[in-house]
Amino acid sequence: MAEIFYLPIPDEDELYQMNSDELIALLENLNMQIDKLNEEEPEDMMSEEYELWGDKHEKLEDLIEIISEILEQ
Repeated sequence: MAEIFYLPIPDEDELYQMNSDELIALLENLNMQIDKLNEEEPEDMMSEEYELWGDKHEKLEDLIEIISEILEQ
């Protein structure tokens, strides 16, 4: 599996300034990050580790959704 290159996560305003090639590349990277996170999901759903994992996962999912919406425009 390819090594995941973790990019700094841009804010929403920065996303609207990116061209579609940049957005597609970022979207692919974010999907790889989600896949990697899924492999590392903590077993104890009541732990702080799981909560931190969930927050990161949710942030990536939200970003993916925003990028998908921008690309649809």
